[in-house]
Amino acid sequence: MLCYLMWNTAVRHLGALQTTNYIYVVPLVTLLTSAWVLNEIITWIALVGSAFILAGVYLAERGWPSFRKDSGPSE
Repeated sequence: MLCYLMWNTAVRHLGALQTTNYIYVVPLVTLLTSAWVLNEIITWIALVGSAFILAGVYLAERGWPSFRKDSGPSE
């Protein structure tokens, strides 16, 4: 129930498109929670995957600089 309340609050404040990008952070939160609660070991491959997740969310939010509409030459 708490998850749905938090999700709806995020949609209200950020909008649906930006909030959808953060669904990809769920595996990272799961990894950290399992390490904290269950004393699971975080492996190097999990850290690499986490870096990819964070990079993907960053690129989804900010965009790749060479593919932006405003980065082309002005006429």
